[in-house]
Amino acid sequence: MTTQKTSLIYLILILFSQIGFSQTDKSIDYIKALPTFSMYGDNYFVTGTSLNGSGFTPKTSDSKFEVGFKQRLDNVALPFGVFPFLAYRQKAFWDIYRESSPFRELNYNPSVGFVKLFANKNGITDGFWLAFEHESNGRDEENSRSWNFFSLTYFRALGKQWQLMSKVWLPVGRMNGNEDITSYRGYFSVGASYRPIKNTFIDVHIQPAFKDKLTGFVKLALSFKIAKHRNQFLYIQYFGGYSEDLINSTFAS
Repeated sequence: MTTQKTSLIYLILILFSQIGFSQTDKSIDYIKALPTFSMYGDNYFVTGTSLNGSGFTPKTSDSKFEVGFKQRLDNVALPFGVFPFLAYRQKAFWDIYRESSPFRELNYNPSVGFVKLFANKNGITDGFWLAFEHESNGRDEENSRSWNFFSLTYFRALGKQWQLMSKVWLPVGRMNGNEDITSYRGYFSVGASYRPIKNTFIDVHIQPAFKDKLTGFVKLALSFKIAKHRNQFLYIQYFGGYSEDLINSTFAS
C-alpha cells in the first residue's frame, strides 16, 4: 500500500512538472514571437478644460499627451521563464491656449525590470512585472520633483472582453520635493479594461490615497477606432483627483 501511494505521488509530481514545463515553453515561445520593441501603456493626445464651473479659459484649459515604449533586452529566458525589459514613459502638460503655448510640466518615467508571462494556445493569460522605476520632472533647485520606487504589477485577461490590473509600489531613497507624495499617490492602484465590441475600449483606473481626507485619483477613458482601415483611435479621458503631475501633486485637478 505504501509503495502504491509513493508511486502515485511520484506520478502526480511528474504530471505537474510536465504541465509546468509545457506552460513555460508556451509562454517563452509566445514572448519570443512578439516584437522586441513595442508600445508601453496608452499613447495618446488629449485637450480639455476643468469641470469646476469656470468655463473654457486659457488658465483652466490645456493639452496633455503621453508616450511610452518598452524594449525586451534579451531573447534568452532567465530562470523561471523571466525576461528582462527596459521601459520608458513620458507625460507632457502643454498650455497650448496661452500666449507662446509653453509646456507647463514634463514628467519622465524610465524603468528596468523583469517580466514573467503565462500563455496558452490563445495567447497571454496573465503576468507579472517587477521593476525599479524613477520618475522626475527634469527640473532643478526648488522646482525639482523626483522619486524612486520598486513596483510589482499583475495583470490578468478574463476572456476576450476583460483585462484586470493591479500595481503596488514601495518608495526608496530620497524624494526631492516629494516627501509626502504617497499621501496623494498612495501605495497601490487597480484598474480594468472592458471591450464591449470590437475596437472599442472602456478603461477605469483607481489609485486611492489618504492625507487627512481621501485623496488619490480616478481616471476614466473611452477609446474607439475611427475607421476600419486606420490605426488611430479616438480617445476621451476624465481625470479627477490629485497628483496628475509631479509639480502640483498636492493640488486637485
